[in-house]
Amino acid sequence: MVEIFFEDSLYEIILNRPEKHNAFDAQMIQELTDAFKNTPQDARVVVIRANGKSFCAGADLGYMRSQVSSTAEENARDAARLSQMFEALYSIPVPTVLYAHGNVFGGGLGLVAASDIAIASDAARFCFSEVKLGIIPAVISPYVLKKTGTAFARRYFLTAEIFGSTEALTARLVASTVAPEDADIQIKRITEALLAASTEAQKSVKKLLRAYDDFAPLNSDALASELARLRAGADAQERLSRFLDRGAGFVRGAP
Repeated sequence: MVEIFFEDSLYEIILNRPEKHNAFDAQMIQELTDAFKNTPQDARVVVIRANGKSFCAGADLGYMRSQVSSTAEENARDAARLSQMFEALYSIPVPTVLYAHGNVFGGGLGLVAASDIAIASDAARFCFSEVKLGIIPAVISPYVLKKTGTAFARRYFLTAEIFGSTEALTARLVASTVAPEDADIQIKRITEALLAASTEAQKSVKKLLRAYDDFAPLNSDALASELARLRAGADAQERLSRFLDRGAGFVRGAP
């Protein structure tokens, strides 16, 4: 249900249940969780995409039927496993790039929101469909709201309307949109930019951003300490030396 490739510092995770529009069931949730948690230590960028017509249509119908007959305790454990999957993606220490196409419904939007840089096909269709089923987008909401804020959610969480990539971009749920035929070019451009930067600095940036996401921003002393730690490291020393020797290439005034 999930394909994994790792080559030249690029770790690729592909949802591969196209006959079910890559809808979640218990096995797929576990495979994705394992894939996120087992990101190779020497990976520098993680790319997430999907085979078939849709990126992810949310929960599989058979999977949802099984939940109806489950006990409260079983449903609690299942919800915890789903939550852990999104947290595993959000916690990957290196940059994550996700490409969403086709239908992106329910929990599929959790993957979009929990990734660092989400790119959407300009023909993608999005929907927080939970309220139509009598439930709420509970475990994905922390990641969605960190990107969009509550104003956007007040409409689409409540109405379960389908919206397009333009609305997703305006809401900051995705970072950019692209024609499907240009998706590979766009992903390559972004991954090359990420691979050209310092991995240690990127990990530090993700730590800084997570602190703000969690409403516990680093204070000025902690930020200064983190910058000093990076400056003193071998990676920054080498990059700064190359810059000074070359005399161009970085933005003037950068710390």
